[in-house]
Amino acid sequence: MSDDEVQRRLAELRAEVAALSAARGEAGSTPSAAEPAEQAAEPATGAGEATARDSGEQEHSQIDELLELLEAEIKDLPTITCLIVFSLGILMGRFLR
Repeated sequence: MSDDEVQRRLAELRAEVAALSAARGEAGSTPSAAEPAEQAAEPATGAGEATARDSGEQEHSQIDELLELLEAEIKDLPTITCLIVFSLGILMGRFLR
């Protein structure tokens, strides 16, 4: 690509970003951290797809919350105890096969 083509493409992308920002401002919603990447990758969708995306984001936030709680629980447990329980789980899995 030549410099002129790169500059033209950059101007097109800036115009798209401005249009998306204006559309988002009109909708009056506050997007989560994942939405800007999705909006740049996908054009505006219908109401059904937006609802599906919202429910998917809720599931991801619930999974993230669960993983944070699990991480906190694991950090509170003694390391040796966790290793022993994990090792016993592996052995029981092997023996039950």
